[in-house]
Parts: sequence; structure tokens; C-alpha cells
Amino acid sequence: MSGGGSGPPDPPHQAEEEEGWLLSFADLVVNMMALFLVLYSLSDPDPGKFETAAQSITKAFTTQENAPPPPTPFQQLVKNMQQELAVEGVEMDAAQAQVNKRGSTFDFKTGDMFAVGQATILTAAEPLLDRVAQNLIFLGVTNYRIDVEGHTDDVPINTAAFPSNWELSSARASAVARFLISRGVKADRITVLGYADTKPKLPNRDQAGNPLPENRAENRRVVIRIER
Repeated sequence: MSGGGSGPPDPPHQAEEEEGWLLSFADLVVNMMALFLVLYSLSDPDPGKFETAAQSITKAFTTQENAPPPPTPFQQLVKNMQQELAVEGVEMDAAQAQVNKRGSTFDFKTGDMFAVGQATILTAAEPLLDRVAQNLIFLGVTNYRIDVEGHTDDVPINTAAFPSNWELSSARASAVARFLISRGVKADRITVLGYADTKPKLPNRDQAGNPLPENRAENRRVVIRIER
């Protein structure tokens, strides 16, 4: 299930091209500097000046090659959240937030977001979800999509509201999607997915068939994937 949109999607590489112009400009500046140094050294055949020019060129290229790449917007998003949560004494380790050049993934245990067997977001979980939405908006990322996934353990549920884990996982993912939309995230960027217990992070049971409570707790989760 996903929101509808009226306009065509952004070109898939538009945002990357907009962010990459600085690197191209830096390359041009370094190359121009190297050219002028060479011309200057050749205008006066002084070995000392030529050696100085050569050292300057080597240093310029070495510095450029060894310089760390600028952070992507998604790396900045995770960094911002980690800093904000650290101020409040809340830890967000690598298991909860992962980032690469194409996007970032946030993994939330549903025990921290929902009451047992329910799909209403707990008040205590709203600040963290709010940071995901607001940091994404503040960073100005325009070319992205968001998958909101709901996952459960293998314990069946059979209530009037949720006849199975399929309905529960879908309802929880939908609740998170609605929350993000209420904070300004565009609905046409979001896809909602309910997986029930079909994609566990860890085995729900051991080889003898005995339940593993800690693993089940890890498998009950909502995953937010933000990608270009």
C-alpha cells in the first residue's frame, strides 16, 4: 500500500548530480593550479623553483586523494539523530540505525512502540519517530523513497481487530507511515509493507522447536528504510 501522487517522480540521479558538483569543481581548481605552477616553473629554468613547484603539485594531489568524502545526507541524518539523542541520554547503536551511500535504515522494536497486540503508537515512541521525519525534511533530501515494514514473531494472534499477524504487522507499519505523514513527509514517497513472521532477523525457535523469547523480541519490529 502506498500514497498517491500527482507529479512525476524526480529523476533517480538528480540529487546525486546536484551534490556532486562540488567535487568536480574542486578537481578543476586543483588541475588549474597544477597547470599554472608548471607554466611558472618553465618560464624561469631555476631547478629550485621547479622542485618547489613539483612538491606543491604532489602535495595538492595527495591531499585531494586522501581527503575523506563529504557525508551524504543520510549519514548526516543518522549523525544528527545520534547527537540529539545523546543530549537526552538515549543511545542509538548500530543495530538500530544503519547507513550507506544510498540511504539509511532504522530498526525499532515494537515493544518500545506498541502495546502487546495493538497498533497504536505509544506516546513514548513519538519523539524518536518525529526526529526521523524532521531531520529528513530539514536536510532537504528531495529524491528518496521510504519503505515502512511491519514484522512480528511466530506467535499467532487471533483477535477481532487482527485475525492474524499479517493484519497486525500491516497495521503497525501503517500507523508509523501515518505518523511520518503527519510530520510533513510526503505520502507519495511512502510504501507500507506487512511481513508478519516471514522475515525474522533471528530464529524464533531452536533446533528442538523450543521458543527463544529474546529472539522473538528482536523479530517484533518496525523497519523504516529511506533510500534513493
